[in-house]
Amino acid sequence: MKFVVRALILATVCALLGSLAAAQVPQFSPFTADMQLKSSAGAQGPIEMNGKIFVGTGHMRLNMSMQGHETAVITDFATKTVDILMIEPKMYMEQKAGAVRPGMSGSPSDELKPFDPENPCANQPDITCKKIGEETVSDRNCEHWEITDKNGKVVNVWIDPALHFPVKAVTHDATILLTNIQEGQPDASLFQIPPDFHKLDMSGMMAPGSTKPPQN
Repeated sequence: MKFVVRALILATVCALLGSLAAAQVPQFSPFTADMQLKSSAGAQGPIEMNGKIFVGTGHMRLNMSMQGHETAVITDFATKTVDILMIEPKMYMEQKAGAVRPGMSGSPSDELKPFDPENPCANQPDITCKKIGEETVSDRNCEHWEITDKNGKVVNVWIDPALHFPVKAVTHDATILLTNIQEGQPDASLFQIPPDFHKLDMSGMMAPGSTKPPQN
């Protein structure tokens, strides 16, 4: 069961990425980039991860590596479906954005949508946005915004107006940075689940009344 626990840890880290976006933008520019994530909110201590992000028309994929284990998270913006792929055992979990996840306070991609760089708070009545200024991040011209939700949680984002996507995001316990950004449509196969992957049903792996999966 250790690989399940690792997947849940990675999924929890992915939930941090929900701070990256607020309002869906009808049109945005597909791209590929390297991604670095540092967080002090890991269940087993501080986390540092390197990976790649692929943003296509209607889909997004995050490839992440932690302690030698590879995981991918594929988000379908239209269906609001999230698939968490565990590469080594060739298994995956499928969940709906916004679904309650045992032991986790958020979804890997409940709010993972591109920004409107002119109005990051569009259609989001429970958040407020304050523009800080214009800055260069990863050789991209960005709009720096401070976003505060109804609970007072603050995230700073640096939005690339050409991509309608944040190049950098900083919360009180995490930093996400995109580098080596290459514009263009990623290969469509990246957003598909390989046919030899087995779907994992998490419902049968939760002990009654427990908020954590059983461990071997």
